[in-house]
Amino acid sequence: MHAHSFSPESAGIRRLFVLGLAAVSTLVGTWEMHRLLSARGTTVPEGVLLVLFALCFGWIALSFWTAVAGFLQLAVSKRLPGLRWPTEEESATRLTSRTSVVMPVHNEDPASVFANVQATYESVEATGQLDAFDFYILSDSTRPEAWIAEELAWADLCRRVGGQGRIFYRRRTDNTGKKAGNLQDFCERWGRHYDFTIVLDADSLMDGRTLVTMARLMELNPRAGILQAPPLNVGRSTLFARLQQFAGRVYGPVVAAGAAAWQLGESNYWGHNAIIRTEAFIQHCGLPVLPGQQPFGGHILSHDFVEAALMRRAGYTVWLVTELGGSFEQPPPSLLDYAQRDRRWCQGNLQHLSLVAAGGLHPISRGHFLMGVMSYAASPLWLLFLMSGLIAGLYDGWLSFSNPHLLEDLGPEALAFDTTGAVRLFSVSMAMLFAPKCFGLLLALASSQDSALMGGRVRLMLSVVLESVLATLMAPVMMLFQSHFVFGTLLGYKVTWSSQQRDDADLPWAEATRRHAVHTTVGVVLAAVAFFLSPGLLLWLSPVVAGLLLSIPLSVFTSRASLGLWLERRGLLVIPEETEPPRVLERAQEVAEEHALEPVKDAVDHVISDAKAHALHLALLESQPSPAAVPMALASARRKLLGDNVEPLSPPEKTAVLMDAPTLTEARERRLTLAVS
Repeated sequence: MHAHSFSPESAGIRRLFVLGLAAVSTLVGTWEMHRLLSARGTTVPEGVLLVLFALCFGWIALSFWTAVAGFLQLAVSKRLPGLRWPTEEESATRLTSRTSVVMPVHNEDPASVFANVQATYESVEATGQLDAFDFYILSDSTRPEAWIAEELAWADLCRRVGGQGRIFYRRRTDNTGKKAGNLQDFCERWGRHYDFTIVLDADSLMDGRTLVTMARLMELNPRAGILQAPPLNVGRSTLFARLQQFAGRVYGPVVAAGAAAWQLGESNYWGHNAIIRTEAFIQHCGLPVLPGQQPFGGHILSHDFVEAALMRRAGYTVWLVTELGGSFEQPPPSLLDYAQRDRRWCQGNLQHLSLVAAGGLHPISRGHFLMGVMSYAASPLWLLFLMSGLIAGLYDGWLSFSNPHLLEDLGPEALAFDTTGAVRLFSVSMAMLFAPKCFGLLLALASSQDSALMGGRVRLMLSVVLESVLATLMAPVMMLFQSHFVFGTLLGYKVTWSSQQRDDADLPWAEATRRHAVHTTVGVVLAAVAFFLSPGLLLWLSPVVAGLLLSIPLSVFTSRASLGLWLERRGLLVIPEETEPPRVLERAQEVAEEHALEPVKDAVDHVISDAKAHALHLALLESQPSPAAVPMALASARRKLLGDNVEPLSPPEKTAVLMDAPTLTEARERRLTLAVS
């Protein structure tokens, strides 16, 4: 099958517009930078500076022209060519396909996970198309307490919605391949029963109408392999989360529509809130284990980009469908949580460097790998650009100091630095950087409904200013975090995959001080060097210096839910999904509050003492045969559990007991006997 045969005719023109203009802008910007630097002849540090500038400016230019394409796409509001949408008659018919909705979880809070599953399930039921869908909670949880809590939450959910035989739960005993391995295991066991699979994340929530539309689009477009519904950040109260939610709602659509407008059927996949063609996925998207050691070898961490590239290589299209809506997730609650998540993604994206040259890939798929790498490499490049600028300044100063006659030899024009040219280049760079925000604001202001739901036009503009100021201050902190992650990965540090912090929690001052001490120190050094070179330079660098010097209080205050809620009451950083929440969001909130779960303090004790938990756990063990427990762990656990003086079990011992039905039965009978006597 010819891998290039499914793009609409306009693809070439669209790509020429975005990529061509990005390339021309980069050449012009780099030439202007060269002219500014070469007034006195180019030194080695200045040569390095020029290369770094070209890379950084190219990245800004690509983002800018993508945003322009998105703005134009949203302004004319026409559907993208290439996907066949259902007619009104087709929308009214029954789905003929079968779709599985899968949610991989790993040591998550079961109350919010199952509230989201219930809200999504009921929303699908309300469409009248529930018969076409089955739901799977695929647990990779390693904590015994999380495991037992999930089982109880699943049983409660099935009882509440009558979901027996339609909502399934299974826990994997072997965590090979993390989330990608979890999905692979699902595909091998149950995938063949379904035409399509909708993949969710542990914090995903989707409107039933969106799920039905996604399945319908897959039915109507037999060459579509993956359709991605861009998720919107919702449901958090901290100031940091509210900044993410607001930015995602106002500027996000411009960027997403722009990417979709030039990538068309060669778009990317983000690993969740998307539908995949199951058979094609099983056949073509098996992930290789990369040769060599971690961080570059081993299991692929960012599996989604690779799966999209493999799906495209097999001749199927991959679409980012920005019109879908009804797709939600939660943002990280604080800057440090955001950075922790970024660290994992950074290593995953850098792994893709070894796949860029893989055989048979579509050029745009290779581009996605490079863009994924650049999304992290941009930070160390900016850092090196700043440092080489300072070094070039010091070097020039040293040359002038060591050779006082140098400037006389060069003539008066060498002394005249083109300040106007420098200001012009800086202004153009800033304008390109802030353009997506302006486009998003213009579109929101143009919609009287949207702006009314975001506190009115004045508050909306104030919110954009507030978000822009705080984002500018946090940017240098993220630059240092990401630079640390990139250099750390290159030096061979491994990333541990832990569950994410999803709840609002105030960051303690001590923790912020420990994590941001380096950033503050860098800010002090940078300010001192810049001032030593020229007070004017310090003024240029003031946003970077201010962000680094304020990193500790910034991190603490943006982690506060009280601050976020205070702003919300004043109509700032508000999104329409808060003012008029969609039914599925309200329902998830109601379920989470109505059916708060008692925490499982000790998994083994709970299964032994609680009759319902005991019967349920044994039934699940029987229906999903797991490998035998580790003999040594089981033997020491039995000695502690069934001996005369009961000792606390270690986590591996708890797991061993929970995998062994005879031990659990024996322990329960023993406890009941003791209770009677």
